[in-house]
Amino acid sequence: MNIIEQLMVEHAALRLHFHFAREKDFDAIYELEEFVRTCHARIEDELVFPKLKAWIPQSLKDTLGKDLSRLEADHKLIEKIGDQIRARTVEGDAETLTKRILLYMNTVESHNAGEESLIFPYWKASETEECEAKSGAWKVIQSFGLNRYFAITGFSGKLAETIR
Repeated sequence: MNIIEQLMVEHAALRLHFHFAREKDFDAIYELEEFVRTCHARIEDELVFPKLKAWIPQSLKDTLGKDLSRLEADHKLIEKIGDQIRARTVEGDAETLTKRILLYMNTVESHNAGEESLIFPYWKASETEECEAKSGAWKVIQSFGLNRYFAITGFSGKLAETIR
């Protein structure tokens, strides 16, 4: 499994969690928001996006470069909405909290769909670059917490071995 496939599995896991959150309740949003912020987006920001920027062919600089910049900006927006969720939780503003949680989930899903269609197809790593990316991702995952990562993504220990 390469780093892009790993991120797409994480996207699928988030879609499922968001689906269940919309149907039942929003209690899981805090753990999911922390996962997106401190694990998933961090892997993209530190390991994937910089490589993609370096590989953009001149013929695609305008379109792909703009797409990458927008997706990077999305991460900041998603983080800001996450901050608002935490603030509204403390304040006890249930109506605004619900709106922010729905906005958060919709924004993350739209963002992830954009990554999958606009930039992930351009990932063309050498074996060495892929190993470096997977090693870096593994360190981020470990800092987030393996058990937490497994619970959110559905990865097993065996599957996780494929991303080391």
